[in-house]
Order: sequence, then structure tokens, then C-alpha cells
Amino acid sequence: MSASFFPEISPRILIVDDDEVIRILLRQFLESEQYTVDEAVDGYGALDCLGKKTYDMVILDIAMPGIDGPTVCENIATSFVNPPPVLMITAVDDDEATIDRSFSAGAVDYIRKPIRWPVLKNRIRYILGSHRSKIEQELLSKKYEMILDAAANGICGVNAEGIISYINPVGLKMFECEESEVTGRQYMSIFRLSTPGSDDFSVDCCPFFHDTENVSPVHFDEAHLIRSDETSFPVEFSATPIIQRGKLRGGVLVFQDITERQEAAELIRYMANYDTLTNLPNRNYFRRRLPQAISLAKRYDRLLCLLFIDLDRFKPINDTYGHGIGDLVLVQVAERLRSTLRSSDSVCRLGGDEFVILLESTETAEGASHVAQKAIELLNEPIEVENHICYIGASIGISVFPEDCQNAETMLRHADIAMYQAKKNGRNCWCFYDEKGPVEKGKIRS
Repeated sequence: MSASFFPEISPRILIVDDDEVIRILLRQFLESEQYTVDEAVDGYGALDCLGKKTYDMVILDIAMPGIDGPTVCENIATSFVNPPPVLMITAVDDDEATIDRSFSAGAVDYIRKPIRWPVLKNRIRYILGSHRSKIEQELLSKKYEMILDAAANGICGVNAEGIISYINPVGLKMFECEESEVTGRQYMSIFRLSTPGSDDFSVDCCPFFHDTENVSPVHFDEAHLIRSDETSFPVEFSATPIIQRGKLRGGVLVFQDITERQEAAELIRYMANYDTLTNLPNRNYFRRRLPQAISLAKRYDRLLCLLFIDLDRFKPINDTYGHGIGDLVLVQVAERLRSTLRSSDSVCRLGGDEFVILLESTETAEGASHVAQKAIELLNEPIEVENHICYIGASIGISVFPEDCQNAETMLRHADIAMYQAKKNGRNCWCFYDEKGPVEKGKIRS
């Protein structure tokens, strides 16, 4: 493994034995193998040494006066976060129960006296190597866990049985629950997923656990998950199977809360389709809505009327009081125009002081003239803005489908032409489009 975890230094071994001869022989042997060696004559001395230094391994006699080997081993196992491995030394006549007790206390192996030095040499190498690998794996695991914990997305690990074995803090935050409420549970009991437009939260987000013939990753650009309080939230979701030696070993689930993304997209859509000053639909929206309305009118053999509105005497307000006051006047104009309509009709601001009303509920052209007259009357009423009294009016042109047009472009152009005719007729009035010539001011065609 990487030397960054373990510098190339001589491993330090602690010998614990009340027999001085054994300690001398062990020291000579271990130092000849390039190990650093410390000694303790009993269990108390061993614990004292372990409290002062870090050891890579402890060679511990089972039978000692005072604290015996298994008790020392148990103290080591319970007192240190990463206790060193313990190799027990036992006399031939030590009973098997004591040896079993040593293993239960945390010993990793044992060797009998008299010591066979080649056997001891290989046991030490194996134990040190295994312990080093264990620590390296733990460090790597912690390192990867730190990375997963710091990830911006929710990440969940599922074992081969479909049991959740890990979920990072971001994932827990999304579900608004504790780790103990998630780990150890079947993934489908936590990841209750639905697709857009559906209220069915029983979609299997990891079908590869059940369809062994199609072990493929799963991805949803948009789905919904349910929190612990039964509320749902939108996510981008993917599940990837873990395959080792041709067998399914588990899966990794990655999910991201896209609430803010959806809200941002919705805001962008709104800003693209609505006027930020008046909150009315804008020209972009109108150019899509008018062809749709004409298609519906054709399908149901209905009348459709378009009123093109241009404010009278609005420019002097801007020139006299400034554009700030002018904007506030436009807001009130929008409110007054909106108040004249039924829910099936709509009003849009094309820009500046130009508005349109799309009437889909009227059955006659006369209904359009009534709306136009009402709009003019409302806009003739004084508008008070920041202690300023403003007087405006409106010139309105009206085109009618299918009487004078067959498509959206023509309908808008005819309404615009009729509006200019209303201005020529003296302003503050309405006028129908007529290809034969202007209709008398404020009159309805016969």
C-alpha cells in the first residue's frame, strides 16, 4: 500500500513476559529481524508502556502473576481506538480454556513454548501485514466516506440483499430523518419514487435487483421521492448496480434535490412569457396563444375577437412626471383591463403602452364592442399615482375571426389597422376592421 499511510520505519513490538530468559531471547531474535523492541515484566508494566507509546504489535505471555495475559489483552482491546494486534505465548501445559479466553479477549493468534523461531518469524510478518492492511483499509474507507459526506448530492449504498448500508448526510437531510431510520432498511421502503405526472410512489428505483437479465443503470431526469413526513420533493435520480466477478453485489443510488432548479426554470419561463411590470402575459406569450385560440375557434366553429389597445395621452405623462410615474400608471391600466374580462378571456401587454384583449367567450361581434366600450370608460377615469392625477384614454381596434381574417398574423395586423383608424376618428373610441374601408367611429358593422 501507499507509503503515505505508513512511513518506512521499523515496527515497534512490546514483549510482555515475567520470564527474563524468554524476554532476552525474544529481544535478540526480534532485533535481529530489524524490529524495535520494548519490554514489560507483567501486565501492569504492559499497560503503562501502551499508555506512553504506540506499538505495532504486542507479544504477551498468557500466564503471568498479577494480571494474566487474557485480562491484559482485554484491556488493550477495549482501551484503544486502534489497538495493536496481540500474539499470545503459551506453555504446552496451559489449558485450552485459557487459550479460548485469550481469543475472546481479542488476541489474533498464539504460539507455544518452547518457541520455534522460524514459526514466530512468519507469524509476526503475517500479523503485522494483516494489521497494516486493516488500518489502510480503514483509512481509505474513512477517506472515501469523508468524500461522500462532503458530496453535494445524496448518496446511498445498498447491499446485494437490497438493504441500505450507507447514506450520506445530504441524503439524510433530504429525507429529514436520522441515519438509524434508514440504514438496515429495504431500499424500497425508503426510496418511494414516482415519475412526473403520476401519484404512484411504488416505482422500483433499482429494478436490477429483481430483473437479473437486465442489470443496467437507471436514470430519471425528474422524479419525486417521499420524505419521512409524507411530503414529496423533486429529484434527479440514478441507480447503478455494483457487479463483481459477474455477480450483483449491490447498488449505488445518487439523487439531487432539484426544487431550486425547477423554481429557477419556472422563473425563467415566467420572465420569458410575462411582463415584469404589470404581470400580464407579454408579446412572446401572445404570439403563441393567438394561433392556439384560432385553432380552437376553427374546431368548435366559434367566434374569436381581438382588441388592439393603444393608450391616448400617455406620452405627456412620461414627459411631465417621469417614467417612474408612467410605469405606475401602466400597472393600474393593466388592473382595469383585467377587470373587464371573463376567466376564459385574456389581456396581454405587447410593450410600451400597447395592450391586446383576446375574447374567446363572446358569441357576437357586438360582445367585443361592449368590452371595448367598457375598457375605454374605465381608462377615462382619472388615475391617481403618488399625488398626481393622470388622465388618459384609449383607442381600440377590433378584428374578428373568421369574418376578416384566417390566421394569427392577419388578425393582429387587422386589429392594428383598426386601432389606427380609431385614432384618426378622434381617439378615445373603438373601431372594427373592414377591408372595404373604415367603419364609422364607435359603430358596429351591419
